[in-house]
Amino acid sequence: MRVPGRTLSIVAVAAAMTVGLVAAGLAQDATPTAMGDDAASAAYPNHFHLGTCDDLNPEPAVPLADLVFPDWVAGMSSGSGMDDSDVVMPDAADFGGAPVPVAVATTEVAVGLAEIISGGHALNVRDAADPSIYIACGNVGGVPDERGDLFIGLAEDEDSGFSGVAWLHDNGGSTTVVVFLSNPAAQTAIDMNLAAMMAAAATPDDAATPVGDAASTPEADADATPVT
Repeated sequence: MRVPGRTLSIVAVAAAMTVGLVAAGLAQDATPTAMGDDAASAAYPNHFHLGTCDDLNPEPAVPLADLVFPDWVAGMSSGSGMDDSDVVMPDAADFGGAPVPVAVATTEVAVGLAEIISGGHALNVRDAADPSIYIACGNVGGVPDERGDLFIGLAEDEDSGFSGVAWLHDNGGSTTVVVFLSNPAAQTAIDMNLAAMMAAAATPDDAATPVGDAASTPEADADATPVT
């Protein structure tokens, strides 16, 4: 059963789990390439496959809901949204700092978590424009905690710039799968566009103004010797 959606209760866990992946992406020697509008607004297919990321059965075993970035990412990651009346841009004053954007999808599958783990599966994410290209993958393995939760990392594939985390929760006869996909390179473009938006929104009153009049300060009456 495919159940696309998002849940706010997972944000804290996602942030904690993605710190290492984001840092690793930023530490690479290669110069990152920011996402364009198409990549930021596209839906990324992802599935459970039999096998491992190194030896993956190309046929999906269990389909999952497509990963989608928030609406604001398309405009903020490329800047074209600033000139497009159809794109609703956020208010720069209320936006906060420039984040690493994350695509999220939630699916409930009619397979127990133990069966997914023991069956030998990997979670594979495909390119939105060309699904034959794999962009991130993670082997499903490990021991669920006392709450029935298992977290796995999704490593970058084919120098895609994408990485992520998957949260698998055991419901007994089914499993809730929450997948997070991030692109650290997009943060740079978001930061630049945010700065441009703030500069465009600035008014003359925002500029620094002198404190008091020079004639009213004690320094105004002091003798000054020019330095040539």
